[in-house]
Amino acid sequence: MAQTAKTVATSRQDKDAANRKEIVRTIKGPVTERLAKIIPGLSSYDDPYNTVIRNPELLYGCLQVFAKERQLFADLLVDAAGQPVTDDDAPLKCERSINQVVGMVVRSGCKAYAESRWEKSADANAVMKAETRTLLDRIANLVRGKWSESEQPKPSPTQADKFYAAINDHLNYDWQVPLIPLFAELPVKLLLELGPGCTTLRNPDAIAQLADIGRHNMEQARRILSDDMMREMLDTQPLAAKGIAFLGKERYEFLHGAVYEKMGENFWEMCTDCNRLEIMEQKNAKDLEQIADFLHLVSAETIDQVIRLLQFQYMPVFLRIGLEKLGENKFREIFDSPANKKLIKIFCEKAASYKLDPGDPLTDFESRLPDLFGAYLRAPAAFEKGL
Repeated sequence: MAQTAKTVATSRQDKDAANRKEIVRTIKGPVTERLAKIIPGLSSYDDPYNTVIRNPELLYGCLQVFAKERQLFADLLVDAAGQPVTDDDAPLKCERSINQVVGMVVRSGCKAYAESRWEKSADANAVMKAETRTLLDRIANLVRGKWSESEQPKPSPTQADKFYAAINDHLNYDWQVPLIPLFAELPVKLLLELGPGCTTLRNPDAIAQLADIGRHNMEQARRILSDDMMREMLDTQPLAAKGIAFLGKERYEFLHGAVYEKMGENFWEMCTDCNRLEIMEQKNAKDLEQIADFLHLVSAETIDQVIRLLQFQYMPVFLRIGLEKLGENKFREIFDSPANKKLIKIFCEKAASYKLDPGDPLTDFESRLPDLFGAYLRAPAAFEKGL
């Protein structure tokens, strides 16, 4: 039985290796050939595939063309029965989905870029005499034949190897390709700490902010947080480390106790803005808990005005209706950092001035808010002037 299971596992590994080999052959062959016909200048390279795979900008462009011109590759995107595959998560003939193949390409691109980024200026063997290189090869072959694998000398990992090993498990998406050169400038130790948190850094600014945080803030956050909370922060929003370090242990514990239970992982997004954290420390824990669902979306100015001008029970209703009516993009444009202080004040003051039905003030308040935000949407300039 054990032998049968081993045989099945070996057979499966052999099939998987064959599938991988076929994927690579298809990408290097038909896929690259078709892309070279579509993309101006690509066919002028002696080796289009190796040129593209080492250049994140070119690679990202090719992935975008593949996504937009999918019909040109339709004959390659079929399942085991030869039927077209249109679901990017469904298996192709190679038993991998389109998304999985894209992930393979992203990782290959990362590895090729890293090797190019850190390749030696000259191969050490290139300056050796021919007879020396021959003797080296002979000795290496003797060792491989007569010594156990654990005893055989192995080359030390290069910087490219260390970088790729730190990040490859977290590379799966085409949008990560333009970020590869930026990730390569981060310390390998930081990439290892981040783990899956690498996928939360979706733009160059976020990576620059992470680089700006510095080792001191990361270590300070580690001293303040429990192991579980540190892992959750790194996986969810590593930029929060600066905010945690800014708070210190006592102030972090106050805010964590006040709002984490209601916010969950949004707590870490809230901690990316030190101004927001500073104003929150000045507020009552009950007030913060009342608007906890929105704290990661709003600025220090918004928190201050909402808590100062609106009564306790009206605060979350105001923010909820504002988010629903304005939509998240417009809502954050006004109420998140950098805040539109004038508009925030106008909205809060108008809402606070309502003379409400004493029989059911909360329902009356909620019913009026859509008109308030609607008035702004209809004529933003006039609204801001108080007309």
